[in-house]
Amino acid sequence: MFKFRLMTKAAMALGLAMVVMAPIQPTLAQEAAPAAAPIPVAIGIVNVQTVVAKSTAGQSLKKQADARRKQNQTEILAEEKKLRTENDQLNAQRATLAPAEFAQKQQAFQQKLNAWRQGAEQKQKAFEGAYNKAQKQIFETLQKVIGEIAVQKRLTLVLNKSVVIVSAQAWDISDSALTQLNKVLPAVKM
Repeated sequence: MFKFRLMTKAAMALGLAMVVMAPIQPTLAQEAAPAAAPIPVAIGIVNVQTVVAKSTAGQSLKKQADARRKQNQTEILAEEKKLRTENDQLNAQRATLAPAEFAQKQQAFQQKLNAWRQGAEQKQKAFEGAYNKAQKQIFETLQKVIGEIAVQKRLTLVLNKSVVIVSAQAWDISDSALTQLNKVLPAVKM
């Protein structure tokens, strides 16, 4: 009998809750946002790699990077040649020097070689940092340019050509992006 009363009370509470909530549900559904009209999708495609490569800023960066690489390579080869000559001279003196004196000179040469390697690594890191910073500037500017074009043309979606398999030529906004990028960012410095 005790279980029956509990079940009866629970059933009555549930029934009362359903009666009380029933009028509220349609009201809540009506208060929900009205069904919005579907937004038409307008797509733009940009070949980012081509735009960057053809842009005056991208070409400027490439020229600067090539020149700096060539300069670094020339300096490295010249210093390497000096170090080889010095090492050859040290090895030639091996027979005439006392073992302790040779070991001391060899240690000094090794320190010099290690310092040169560290300097070369730092120079390479500085080069990469400057190159990446300039490249980032180009990409960020291009992103803003693409955003402006998307607003002007009322595009709802812009994709990089590298992720698109097939698209209509009319969707390609690469030329507009290139023209605008050249106006906004004609060159970058490394």
